[in-house]
Amino acid sequence: MNLSLKHLEFCLTDRQKSIVELSVKGLSLREISAEIGGDRRNIHKAVQAIQKRAAKHGYSPDDDLTHPTAPGFATKRVSTAYGEDGSIKLQWHIQEPEKVALEEMVAQLTEGLKDELKGIHKAVSKPAKTDDDLMACYLVGDHHIGMYAWGEEAGEDWDVDKGEKILEDAVDRLVSVAPNATVGTLINLGDFFHIQDSTSTTAASKHLLDSDGRWGRTIRAGTHLIKRIIVRMLQKHKYVRVVNARGNHDPDAALFLNTALQMYFENEKRVTVLDNFNKFVWFTFGENLIVTHHGDKINATRLYEAITRNLRQEWGASKRCYCWLGHIHHKQTKEMGGMIMEHWNILPPTDAWHNESGYGADRSMTCVVLHKDHGEVTRLKVTAEALE
Repeated sequence: MNLSLKHLEFCLTDRQKSIVELSVKGLSLREISAEIGGDRRNIHKAVQAIQKRAAKHGYSPDDDLTHPTAPGFATKRVSTAYGEDGSIKLQWHIQEPEKVALEEMVAQLTEGLKDELKGIHKAVSKPAKTDDDLMACYLVGDHHIGMYAWGEEAGEDWDVDKGEKILEDAVDRLVSVAPNATVGTLINLGDFFHIQDSTSTTAASKHLLDSDGRWGRTIRAGTHLIKRIIVRMLQKHKYVRVVNARGNHDPDAALFLNTALQMYFENEKRVTVLDNFNKFVWFTFGENLIVTHHGDKINATRLYEAITRNLRQEWGASKRCYCWLGHIHHKQTKEMGGMIMEHWNILPPTDAWHNESGYGADRSMTCVVLHKDHGEVTRLKVTAEALE
């Protein structure tokens, strides 16, 4: 594996450090797997990730790179001049501030936690009898976990704890009255997290947001909240599908949320967490095509054009198409060319900025029940007021 103690500097997790230390002691991949647990293939992937990160920072002895970059910098370009005997005569090592691609960060998170998270989900007994013709869709409008509001200026006090409680109560109420559909689908329409990172600013415009406490607490609270909701749905539905659309407040945080849930429920065959790398997340149920998008930076016409262009086969095979959106916080429905586009309400109150700007709408959550052949057959709704 050609790892040395120097590679410890390029490890991102304690698990990676253990792999390096055991490799230096002479253990094989099989022996390391037996020592620390986990799949041997994941150990091999971890070794590759460590070596790749080390090379990116100028350390790859097998390739004549032995001078790591300064902290916070990565290798931009290396030029090496060799003598006739093969020895290095001159070497230019150009450095630049490190740029970590989002995809790489997600991959590193997955690699670092994959084995540790295996099997921690405790199986929930399947419901005795369900209706294969029905799917219950639980639509979570922009929930903004992490938002802070002071009642004196925003009209109502709000924080992480209140955000957790109201969504959990809403889902519990809707699950308890929904029909025994074989499939239950949790649809998070984006902006589930109010803040993208510890700066408490919006991802694009960098506007400062009113946030409740530390970013670490917010991300933990939100992830565990979705986990508990999925477990609650498993008590009612034989299969649970999960959609986490990426909003304008949480375009990257939603990716990490999705990855964490995919790992947590990896061995639960009853749960499917759809990838959300594309801002359009879609699926079919019988003769229904359901497309989700947060709704930011796009209008109805371009939504319709994108769906009919990119999902030609699915569009043609479906009798009806539903496009479900968030972003604007209030109810809005538009029928266009055989597709029903619907923006959904949210449960949280306004923050100070929205209150001062005169925004506000009905606070509620809805469960839409679809029949595989007939489309929407009913919808159930719970209001924030009824949950207080």
